[in-house]
Amino acid sequence: MVVRVNRTAPRCTAGGAVIVAVLTGLLTPQAHGGDDRERRSAEVMRDLVPSSDGPGCAAAVGKRGEVVWEAGRGKADLETGRAITPETVFDMASNSKQFTADAVLLLAGRHRLALADPLSGHLDDPPAWTRDVTLGDLVHHTSGIPDYQDLLEAEGVEVTDPAGQEEALAAILASRPEQTPGKAFSYSNSNYVLLAHVVERVTGKPFPAFLQQEFFTPLHLRMTLAPAAEVPGKAKSYDGKDGSYTPNSSPWKQYGDGSVQTTPGELVRWADNYRTGRVGGKALLAGVTDGAVGVGDVLRPRGIEEGRYGAGMLVLPDNSLVHRGDWEQFHSTFKVSPDRDTAVTVVCNADPPDSFRAANRLLDIWTK
Repeated sequence: MVVRVNRTAPRCTAGGAVIVAVLTGLLTPQAHGGDDRERRSAEVMRDLVPSSDGPGCAAAVGKRGEVVWEAGRGKADLETGRAITPETVFDMASNSKQFTADAVLLLAGRHRLALADPLSGHLDDPPAWTRDVTLGDLVHHTSGIPDYQDLLEAEGVEVTDPAGQEEALAAILASRPEQTPGKAFSYSNSNYVLLAHVVERVTGKPFPAFLQQEFFTPLHLRMTLAPAAEVPGKAKSYDGKDGSYTPNSSPWKQYGDGSVQTTPGELVRWADNYRTGRVGGKALLAGVTDGAVGVGDVLRPRGIEEGRYGAGMLVLPDNSLVHRGDWEQFHSTFKVSPDRDTAVTVVCNADPPDSFRAANRLLDIWTK
């Protein structure tokens, strides 16, 4: 297992190109007053990935924007034997949604749009039903619009077939809500594909470039939005278990609902914006939780009795923020403490036993 402690990431001065530069951060050992947080954290990783010979996981803990612990265990590429390290890049899947929601909140704060806007106002030749769906419905998953993956598969397009943003948007707009918009939570990736399209319409910029300009570059984050991209240093994902694994990949290229490529360490560095509001200010921070809607009992399998979906993040009863991401066989869990001082990311490249539980254990270790 590869472990790093107290990594302060170097500043990144990316220009217009949307590229991940996989750099090794400045690594200096840090004493923790004789406590055993590193040892206990390593135990969490060994429990999560019992064998380092197959696919595995990486994890990071951040405090106020500084990575205080990170580790990787297992293989990023079984063919070459490349190990997972703290510098290994993963597809963060639905943990990308927070950037899409925050892009919308940022534009709302600049009075370029409003959450009360009907979706129809941001589309060419909008279907009649889009007049009844607001941008806020999309943000909070209360639109009732079916998931585009189901819609494309109903058209005979499998995840192994090429399909991009245009195909997803066409399938969504050819459908209609399955329940009355604004009435109830129903998680659908279609909502965030539509939001990315709205951002492009409002700004006149490609969505990946907008995120780079407004979030990644100002916060010196080594991230990129690059669907189905061969990113330097990226892990491969795998189906299977018990030593029998096959690569799992899809040529689908949708974005807004996923496709941010980065390391766990960079994601916990990003989490400090939920404390500082450096990008977006108080209005964005308030927007993350304002208007959050109850999600019913969908979290009970995770041992959580209730929760509310805010802007791209679940808000738990203790005011912590959490989200899961699952695409191909990338599985990520991201959690931010109630006081916003501490964040944890756990991401794996095959089905893990329980990355959500591992993230909770790490957060407990580093906040108590």
